[in-house]
Amino acid sequence: MAYTVKKISELSGVSVRTLHFYEEAGLLKPAYYGSNGYRYYEEKELLQLQQILFFKELGFTLKQIKKVLGRSDFDQLSSLYSHKQALTSEWKKIELLLKTIDKTINHLKGKEKMEDKEIYYGFNLVKRGKGNEPYFTSELIVLGSVRNPTKDKQEESFYENIDRRAKDLFRKIKNCIEKGLHPTSSEVQLIIKAHHAFIDEFSIATIEVYKAYAQLYREHPEFRKQLDPIHPKLGDFIAKAMLWFADNEL
Repeated sequence: MAYTVKKISELSGVSVRTLHFYEEAGLLKPAYYGSNGYRYYEEKELLQLQQILFFKELGFTLKQIKKVLGRSDFDQLSSLYSHKQALTSEWKKIELLLKTIDKTINHLKGKEKMEDKEIYYGFNLVKRGKGNEPYFTSELIVLGSVRNPTKDKQEESFYENIDRRAKDLFRKIKNCIEKGLHPTSSEVQLIIKAHHAFIDEFSIATIEVYKAYAQLYREHPEFRKQLDPIHPKLGDFIAKAMLWFADNEL
């Protein structure tokens, strides 16, 4: 079924003017133009617009979105899994912030005493370690695994172990990049195999899910903000290695 730009605007809530801008920017072309000069959009374009809106919700700029959607290896299904993982993580973070708000309200009303450390629960996905080194929390490395604010020392030790293992894997990949190895090389793939097993401890790392994680490593701003300081090519490199592993080993 074909839709006019006006109908697409009504369906999506995106203004006609913005849709015209997306066309000019090369983000969303109509399926075809009618003899009357009208733009017509079909299901492919509807789903393309959905991808644009998902990426915008996740904090991507239009320039970044165009680059991602324009890649020859862009996979729509993997991208949807990626969006689901990212939004699930964001929702759990919001859920934790709402609990912090409720606790603060009760504290101010004198109904419940709030510990000082509870005031800031839920604010930072990523902390910094010694020397401003990126500190990879489990909720970033394994989206959906949000820390429990009531965790005891045993739980804290558990999460520290996760962070340590994640950083160790990334350092090994960084060393491979510096040695000039290819993402599909046996040495890199051995590390990726360990990485897949690591991810699989927290979510069922099927081929689709693992590819979704690969896209997050390469595209999501929060991931890139943490991976780039380790090595500027780490996000792209590990994503290529993960995608090859998914296609050939899973």
